[in-house]
Amino acid sequence: MFVGRAEQVEQLLDLLAPAATESGSGTVVVSAVAGMGGIGKTALARHTATQAAEQGWFSGGVLFVDLRGYDLDDNPVQPEQVYAPVLRVLGLASEQIPATVDEQATVYHQVLDQLADQDHRVLLVLDNASTGRQVSDLLPRHPAHRALVTTRDTLAGARQLDLDVLATDEAVHLLTRILARRHPDDTRVTQEPDAAVQLVNTCGALPLAVEITASILADEPTMTITTLLAELTDGLGVHRVRHGEQSLTTVFDLSWRRLRAREPEAADLLPLLTLNPGSDFHTDAAAALAGHPPAHVAPWLRALRQASLLRHTNGRWSMHDVIRLHARDHLDPQQRNPATHRLLEQYQHTARAADAHLRALPGNPVPDRFTGRQDALAWFDIEHTNLTTAVTLALDTGHYELTTQLATNLTQYLEWRRHFTDWVSVSEHALTAAKHLNTPSTLADAWSFLGLALREIRRFDEAITAHYQDLAICLETGDRHGEGAALNNLGNALQDVRRFDEAITAHQNAATIYQETSDRHSEGTALNNLGIALRRVRRFDEAITAHQIASTICRETGDRHGEGKALNNLGNALQELQKFEDAITAYQNAAIIYRETNDRHREGRTLCNLGLALQNLGRLDEAKSAWRKAVTAFQETGDTHWEAIVTSRLGESS
Repeated sequence: MFVGRAEQVEQLLDLLAPAATESGSGTVVVSAVAGMGGIGKTALARHTATQAAEQGWFSGGVLFVDLRGYDLDDNPVQPEQVYAPVLRVLGLASEQIPATVDEQATVYHQVLDQLADQDHRVLLVLDNASTGRQVSDLLPRHPAHRALVTTRDTLAGARQLDLDVLATDEAVHLLTRILARRHPDDTRVTQEPDAAVQLVNTCGALPLAVEITASILADEPTMTITTLLAELTDGLGVHRVRHGEQSLTTVFDLSWRRLRAREPEAADLLPLLTLNPGSDFHTDAAAALAGHPPAHVAPWLRALRQASLLRHTNGRWSMHDVIRLHARDHLDPQQRNPATHRLLEQYQHTARAADAHLRALPGNPVPDRFTGRQDALAWFDIEHTNLTTAVTLALDTGHYELTTQLATNLTQYLEWRRHFTDWVSVSEHALTAAKHLNTPSTLADAWSFLGLALREIRRFDEAITAHYQDLAICLETGDRHGEGAALNNLGNALQDVRRFDEAITAHQNAATIYQETSDRHSEGTALNNLGIALRRVRRFDEAITAHQIASTICRETGDRHGEGKALNNLGNALQELQKFEDAITAYQNAAIIYRETNDRHREGRTLCNLGLALQNLGRLDEAKSAWRKAVTAFQETGDTHWEAIVTSRLGESS
């Protein structure tokens, strides 16, 4: 049963049309429909061939030949087995067909050439070709004819159309049609629309998987879609479900067996790839799983792609969910832990290098794995899902040290990109791992990172508790620098619950400790936070002094981003004293720094503040311009809350 694929049908029809002949080239147009088993290649080829025949393009006939390249008996049809049957279909009597294969091949091509000369074009559909040898000698030589091949492998020399899974709505439509064919009054899809969508998604929108599950439902008219969905998700999995002779396991086993015979290293790699926690991965991750250099692994990945067992998009590799389930069944349990450890080490090593670029001050040595901060951020963005789920994987597999290390290396990035929910989850995992390790410094860091993350999602009381836990460990171990960091973070959390006097004391003590430990940079951070607390209790002159010293320290230490924070806060304090011109200068400089450091969210907040200062001076057009830029920044960062606030200000000022 054919559903959807309208775009693919049009692409193939364009190639099969008489006008598609390459003028003067003398070359037959050979089209190959490639894709994983069960993707619907045969259905597409048959439907397209029927459409072409109905157009009257192939008066010489449309010939279907099943080459059985992926059958269980591993006995694919070879060209010498095809010549005689095809010649009979083309009208030759048995006595006209030569006895030897070579003579049959000669007559086969002579007949096709004669048909072309008589303007009788032929479409040859070669289904299930597993090797080029199966099709090469059968391809017509006259450019008037067409050949359409279906295969799970790459076919050299053909114009290949790689088939993907159905769209969700097409998969639901296929489910509906199969049920209606057996029971015209079947209304289960209409009655359970959400369950129907979940069912086809569980099938990965793979046509064969949808057909199998639909057939099971058709056999049992009283079964609800929800019931079958529960069986698939709680039971053995969709890849093991069968209906009669239809089975995804059988389909994938055939591809697997052929791959093992031709490319054993690639076959061994496929199950290992299922250990990657995310939906796609880089060649470096595959190399780590395999325990071989990337240059060795890349050809194996290409072999898997050519066998339609992997996809390759924008330099990333991925596999269909059903193939992942099947391949996981072939994973050697003894390989699981070593491969997982190698993968986690690879992610942690690269994350550490990227994190170093995010935290580096001018003049600090940084790993040459990345060209700079933007390159490191881009890598984090691409690997975001892999990295956060790798923390979960590390914890679940008992790699506690790697859990805490990965979480530490992700903290700056997750804060920078405002992925606060992920930050909390990663930090909670790190704390669990740290408790297993029971090392004071590791526990202190874990409590610190969790407190920072909790504060961002406004769980302030829990954040305060976390920072007190961090502080207690540092006091117990005599870690003065850690004590300063804990006090600074605690002060910020105390500000959030309006305990300003306690916050001021915490920040002052932190600044004192940093002075004692000669950490000039951290002293600047503490003073900047102190200034915020002082402003909240209307001690504006003291706040301005704190922010001015903080910005000077950041400038001296080369911390451009920290300087931007201090200048923005300085502008806020200056506004409180109605020193609007000075505030505008501070905001403008801060916005420039945030733009340079690619912190679009803070740039937006600063532009919002700048607009207020300009409005207070009656410079409304300039204020509106700043607010429009702020709206753009918030749109880019997905901050709908602040976007709405600034949009409202724009509306009120019109």
